[in-house]
Amino acid sequence: MSGPLRPKFSEGQILGAADLNAQVEYERLGSVLHERTEHMWGVAQGLALTPGPNPNKDAAGIPYIDVSLSPGRAVDQLGRSLVVTAAIPLEPKTFRDQIATQDKNKLYPVYVQSALVDKVGDTQPGKCGVSLVTRQEESVQVSFGNPGSEIGVLDREQVTVDQGFGQQTSDDKVLVGWVQFDPTISNNEGRFTAVATQGNGVSIRYVGVVASDVVAGGGTLTLHTRPSGQRFMVSITENPQGGCLLAFGKQTGSDPIVPTFTVDDKGNVTYAGALTPSPIAKTLAESGFAFDGVTLPLPAGVTQKDVDDKKVRLHMLVTPVYLTPTTVTFSDGTTGRAAPFVETCSVDPDTRVVSCSVRWVGRTDTTAPFVDVLQPNACRYLIVASGG
Repeated sequence: MSGPLRPKFSEGQILGAADLNAQVEYERLGSVLHERTEHMWGVAQGLALTPGPNPNKDAAGIPYIDVSLSPGRAVDQLGRSLVVTAAIPLEPKTFRDQIATQDKNKLYPVYVQSALVDKVGDTQPGKCGVSLVTRQEESVQVSFGNPGSEIGVLDREQVTVDQGFGQQTSDDKVLVGWVQFDPTISNNEGRFTAVATQGNGVSIRYVGVVASDVVAGGGTLTLHTRPSGQRFMVSITENPQGGCLLAFGKQTGSDPIVPTFTVDDKGNVTYAGALTPSPIAKTLAESGFAFDGVTLPLPAGVTQKDVDDKKVRLHMLVTPVYLTPTTVTFSDGTTGRAAPFVETCSVDPDTRVVSCSVRWVGRTDTTAPFVDVLQPNACRYLIVASGG
């Protein structure tokens, strides 16, 4: 078999439990595979770690908080939907049972995981009052982990289609946040003291979309950083005249975007801030002669701070001074005619220090071996500053 098996019914057919369960399984598998292949797993809505309305204090006056997991929905790595319909209190005892060593200064990850719970249905007619399991609750369980365990959970990838529903493991969890726990509060029973949405260098993972093409049906495509309230927004909007505008900025609720950056269909760019590096506004140049080891001067009107702040770009060109054969003293102390060969002629792009040297090669007479000597040399330079 290469595809899902779907029940097919006919008139007069006697339906058994297996037939009806197969129909339910078919629908469940379709939902799981959709979530697994067209979406990225994570928190979809809610499931926030929420402190109680008022901070509490133990007998010694040390403050602590009660924490609950708010209603919401998530999708795990297997593509299963995790739904919480009522707030779930986080129990300090559960934390103590699951975390052997507690440090009040550390952040401990909190997870939700699928948990199927069989439920007894109504008494069946003709069954002598025997109660049967006729329901299965797709519940969730809350668990805690040691700092760092969230890395392995977040790095897990969704299972492939050929694995069907997949095999649940202890790592098929969804991270919903972090808590701090002080084990010394309430006569060493311990209480929660803080919650967080970021911890140990990572953040909560939220659901995403797997798509190579996103199409807007009404001519406007938007991306928001949050579902509501004050948020940032990117929009691509067509206008009745056949043009289009790409905009980025802030938006409050359903109010119009307040753009700080826009690009229209003709390529015109409008921005409220500053471009870095700055666009070329003017060009200044300096030229002359420099010797090996000399720092090239900046053009008049340009300061080192302008360079350090990247307000200008420097373009530097050096060329060695032309030399003709002449008589030199070689490195072995002898003297003779020699021809010049440029050893190096460059400038350091960060310090603007010139390196320029010439190697003189020759011999004292026609029968002597060639000897040489390396000497510093001069060069011509051109330095151009463009920008602010």
